[in-house]
Amino acid sequence: MSIPNEALQKLAREIESQALQSQQQINIVKSQMAVKQRDIRLLELTATELDGLAQNTNVYEGVGKM
Repeated sequence: MSIPNEALQKLAREIESQALQSQQQINIVKSQMAVKQRDIRLLELTATELDGLAQNTNVYEGVGKM
């Protein structure tokens, strides 16, 4: 029992389309992970800097652009 050639071609196109969509999603997730890792590094640096200060030191929080 063999599968018709047209059905195989249609199946191959569907698989190729799914593979392309999956690759695009993987790239999006990788870029999101890179952004989150950068945020983690910045937060760790901030925490390290704050840990080095005396307990009674005044610190200020940035509120964005004025």
